Amino acid sequence: MKASLQYKIGKFFLYITFRFLFGLKIEGVSNIPRKGAVIISPNHRSNYDPPLVGCCIDTRVVQFMGKSGLFTTKFSSWFLRGINVIPVGREGSVLGTVREFIRFLKEGKAIMVFPEGTRSKTGKYLEAQPGVGFLAIRTNTPVIPTFIRGMSEPLIKHFFRITPLKVKFGKPIYPAGIKHNLKEAKKFADMVLEEIKKLG
Repeated sequence: MKASLQYKIGKFFLYITFRFLFGLKIEGVSNIPRKGAVIISPNHRSNYDPPLVGCCIDTRVVQFMGKSGLFTTKFSSWFLRGINVIPVGREGSVLGTVREFIRFLKEGKAIMVFPEGTRSKTGKYLEAQPGVGFLAIRTNTPVIPTFIRGMSEPLIKHFFRITPLKVKFGKPIYPAGIKHNLKEAKKFADMVLEEIKKLG
């Protein structure tokens, strides 16, 4: 999938901002396959997590999910859609997004799914949800466990280099041979989350 001009500009702006203004460090990008379907799966602490992780990946164009509440103005809607964020709100729209993500994976694209399902407001890990497992098993797609450090802290601390800001990509986890049911999807999601914790 080719990146749109808007995606390239947005990604460049975000990379420059996070890398040079807030001291972002990146590890393990080479673990992400250059071709074929892949699910990037990070821990989730901030609304900035999707663009943060996305700007770290220079070899793929990534599709994201984002709360519809983020699309509050014409500019935010234009910017978020331009960097491939799909708004998700009501239950019906969630199911529609899941179907769209399945289509993306079958087309060999890269998507981002948080194993915890939602943002942790305490800075502590939440319980893994079966979503990432469901998508991986359903489409036989590898998952890249991804650890984000520092996004639960105010950005001013990164600006003054008081606390580090880091994104680390782990080795792919393959779902081959796993049965496609809710129980196995949950177990797979638990495994992804455990690998993320190990990266920290």
